[in-house]
Amino acid sequence: MLYIVSGFMRSGTSMMMEALRVGGLEAVYSPRRDEEMNARWGDADYLPNDSYYELDGEDYLRGDLAGRYDGKLVKCLWGGALRLPPGDYRAVFMRRPVAEIRMSLLAFFGTDYAATQFSNLDKAMDAAVAILRDRRSFHSVDEVHYCDALTDPQAVFRDLRDKGWPIDPEKSAAIPRMNKARFVDARN
Repeated sequence: MLYIVSGFMRSGTSMMMEALRVGGLEAVYSPRRDEEMNARWGDADYLPNDSYYELDGEDYLRGDLAGRYDGKLVKCLWGGALRLPPGDYRAVFMRRPVAEIRMSLLAFFGTDYAATQFSNLDKAMDAAVAILRDRRSFHSVDEVHYCDALTDPQAVFRDLRDKGWPIDPEKSAAIPRMNKARFVDARN
């Protein structure tokens, strides 16, 4: 079983990776990729993430992800998750309001990034989840809303544990913190 964290950029996937890692899953990722991304997109006033938990691009392209990382946790944004070869997967798909994703993308990239133009991003998230759920390779695709992970992490991680995620929900729940959240609409 390969454990996947998926979603669109800036939807809380890195936070979820950290929480599941602290909760007991072994995360595989490239520290070099973290350094490259923060060097490219960060500055003295804004460092987008402590860690992105992404693999190098060639790791995703090799086609043997499930076999190489069996039992481990891998971040695979929605486009990559849709292209995963047959395997044995369980996924968390992060959801976040479109307005928050747009604000975060603009802060992250500093310009009008193409994804900020998605007028149907909610429909695209719905479609991605439906496609993953329709694939036999996925035992489950559990949706988690970013705001829920921030406001009631205990419930979110207990629910994931109860759905078969091998984590300690108390440890995982210590990671999402409002003081690290940016661009959150408290009305959600």
